[in-house]
Amino acid sequence: MPPLFRYLLFPAVTMSLGWGLRGFIGGGPLGAMIPGAMVALALCLALGRRDSDVAIIAAFGAVGIGFGGQETYGQTVGYALQADTMWWGILGLALKGAVWGLLGGAVLGAAFRLDRLASRHILAAVGLMVLGTHLGWKLVNQPKLLYFSNRLDRPREELWAGLMLGGVLLLVYFWRIGVGRAPAWFSVLGFLGGGIGFGLGGLIFSLARQAEITVWSDWWKTMEFTFGFCFGWALGWAAWLMRDALEAPVPMLERPPSGFWLTLAAVGFLAAVTVFTYPLFQVRYSYTLVGAFLLWAASRSRSLSWHIAITLTCCAFFFDWSRYYHREWGRGPEWVGWTLAAVASLAVWFLVWRRYRRSVSMVAWSFLLLTWVAVADALLKFAIHPSPLRGVPVASCFLVLALAATWLLRRYAPEETPV
Repeated sequence: MPPLFRYLLFPAVTMSLGWGLRGFIGGGPLGAMIPGAMVALALCLALGRRDSDVAIIAAFGAVGIGFGGQETYGQTVGYALQADTMWWGILGLALKGAVWGLLGGAVLGAAFRLDRLASRHILAAVGLMVLGTHLGWKLVNQPKLLYFSNRLDRPREELWAGLMLGGVLLLVYFWRIGVGRAPAWFSVLGFLGGGIGFGLGGLIFSLARQAEITVWSDWWKTMEFTFGFCFGWALGWAAWLMRDALEAPVPMLERPPSGFWLTLAAVGFLAAVTVFTYPLFQVRYSYTLVGAFLLWAASRSRSLSWHIAITLTCCAFFFDWSRYYHREWGRGPEWVGWTLAAVASLAVWFLVWRRYRRSVSMVAWSFLLLTWVAVADALLKFAIHPSPLRGVPVASCFLVLALAATWLLRRYAPEETPV
């Protein structure tokens, strides 16, 4: 397989799987952290990155792609499914996907240049991002100047303009301080890949629904797979174009001791803020505020970065599972679901903490851990569904994509085989 495909196919398959999982085991921005962390690790593996900065790249990928998860698009999909409003709905999906790629790409691209960013730069950048998000939301989204949801039936509060302006201000700032090339490439190609992916996925969904094709029933999931594949392909393309500057592996550095209780307390605090507290904020872009804090925390600590990318991401979909276990599908007492989610989260934290303490490569190991834990969580969620057999086709897709991503990893990074 040509070297170019290492940069295109691996991230595309990875993000297609991640996006499908995001739509099933955790929606919103927390669910979007799944494909974000996965594709960041896939890009690092394709680039041959084995250095300690991969932790921060993975955290920035998770949080950066997570920002777009604040967008609302259910009613936009509804427009796309109706013949008389189809193209307006497709336009809305394409625009929202493009904005998702623009901001997520800018954050992910900046992580590759973190060696040239001081703490004050991170603070200034996330401050401008929050400011831009607020202004775009107040000036365009809140007054519904360009609106892709239903004004008459339970209108949704959109955020795409806020996220777009926040991303643009990030890019302008990075360019002014001399680190704008990588963020710009990832942002521009993320804009194209996200827009094409979401628009095309919505079009496939709409045409299949109108043609009443019943061979495959879950066209919404097809839309998600398509979105993730095109988005991941585009980010891989950016990595290919920037490969001479980004292929900079360095020997693994000796890691400082990571205290058991201190690390547990820090991760517990981040989990409380991210998974449980942020939905309580009385502001439309609450995850942007939490995400800005997570980006700053990741830039200050590589050990904490691994937990932001892996542990917090897993914690979010574990607790999503517990909600369905009791409240949605009534499979047992609420305390059982919460206890299982808490124990699983602690187990992932401990595995990440122990691996980091060993001063060995974390990259492929973390990729496989997140991928297969997420797939296992999805299979368990299918199992507790009142009609579990209905999920067999989608569950099979998850397994096939996970096996494909694992095979691509083994092919391109055999020396990274986890031990």
